[in-house]
Amino acid sequence: MSDPASTVFMLRHRRALALSRQAADSDQSWFEAHPTRLVRFRTELLGEFDLLTLQGQEVPALIPEGLDPTRLLTWVAVVDISRAAGFPMPTHLGAIRTRIRTVPIRSRSLQAAMSELFAIAVCKDLVAQTQPDQAPASLVA
Repeated sequence: MSDPASTVFMLRHRRALALSRQAADSDQSWFEAHPTRLVRFRTELLGEFDLLTLQGQEVPALIPEGLDPTRLLTWVAVVDISRAAGFPMPTHLGAIRTRIRTVPIRSRSLQAAMSELFAIAVCKDLVAQTQPDQAPASLVA
């Protein structure tokens, strides 16, 4: 007989994996329909970051300067890292993307202005993590 706590953890883990897959599939479809875009802004799906939380990891977050830092982080910026780095991946190979919590950014013009900022922040964070002599940058504002 299995431990009830481990059974509950496994059920939560499976649910979190399913929610994460659902978010990734939705993002994949969107990026296929928008082949030149670097960032997708959308509302956060219920439970989409549960897998990170279950693993004890912090959910990446970024509130760009000029936006209200007191607003709830209910939106997600999905950054296509391959495109941002200038190396678009062929569709059949998939893509390298990251999701970052942020405040609502509803305006299309503001989303366009913020896209480059999010892409640069992600790329800087990745470069910092590869430099052993530098402290990694943090997206968490």
